[in-house]
Amino acid sequence: MAASPLVPPDISHLATPILFGPLINWALYGALCVQIYVYGYSFPDDRRAYKLLAYFIFLLETAQTALTAADVHYWFIEGFGNAERLRNSHFAPIDIAIIDSVISLIVQEFFCYRIWTLNNKRPSWLCVIIAVVAVVQAVGAAWGGTKSVILGKYAVSRSALYLWSLPSGFADILIAIAMTLLLRRTRVFQGQFSNYVMLRIVRLTIETNTLTASVAIASFVLFIAFPNEIYYTFTAGIIGKLYSNTLLLSLNNRIYFRDHPSPGSHGDNGYTVDTSQIRRPSVPSLTFARTELTTHTATISDSSKFDTVSQTIEFA
Repeated sequence: MAASPLVPPDISHLATPILFGPLINWALYGALCVQIYVYGYSFPDDRRAYKLLAYFIFLLETAQTALTAADVHYWFIEGFGNAERLRNSHFAPIDIAIIDSVISLIVQEFFCYRIWTLNNKRPSWLCVIIAVVAVVQAVGAAWGGTKSVILGKYAVSRSALYLWSLPSGFADILIAIAMTLLLRRTRVFQGQFSNYVMLRIVRLTIETNTLTASVAIASFVLFIAFPNEIYYTFTAGIIGKLYSNTLLLSLNNRIYFRDHPSPGSHGDNGYTVDTSQIRRPSVPSLTFARTELTTHTATISDSSKFDTVSQTIEFA
């Protein structure tokens, strides 16, 4: 009887997450390239701190994307047909755990700063908690990633993932809660126009942070549900790009306020804006004023002064 041919091992459980993760990662990198181009074109005179932040994040993501490309080459080109190659983490602990945790730390601290600014720079216990939790998730990810680098395989421990995924999702949820509380308090004593601006800021923040929180929690669930598999690397490998796009989207969202200064055209009644006096420089803050006249003026400026009572909202 002829010997039966050798049946190759089923490696789909190894290949699927480490292939589809980089593919989506690269797609998100393309979106990030568009975002950074829009930012550089629209805000050439933006604050130096914001420009350094945006371009530093982009450089980190470029390095991360290059490392994921090296991983895919190692697993699927150099190691074509070699199942043992798929068990070797290669650069994955660096580009998934370490770099992504640094990016998420920076973005979460940025939103913490935004909450503090919108709170008129008053101390806030929520800001303190968010800042601490963001550091905890970065430490947990760095711990798990360093261990994997040393061992040369996927060796993220349960405790390291607890400190990585859960605090990351928790920080994003706290950011959304803090922005919602700020919106409710603002509606009590500010005019409709500033409420309109705050509503758009909060809505964008809640939507983006809900997405990143969901992906972080999904990584934790996949790790717990499949402890002997590496399915969690799929969601963990794309979360950094989600954070980066969230940051650039937040900065580029100011284009809307620059180009649509009047809430009247978006369903807000009873508040008219004299658009003939609106200037449109690329600046990071809005200044609003409401007078007793029938015409109300909203001016986007970094240093404009009014003779009336004004409220300044810095939203990026």
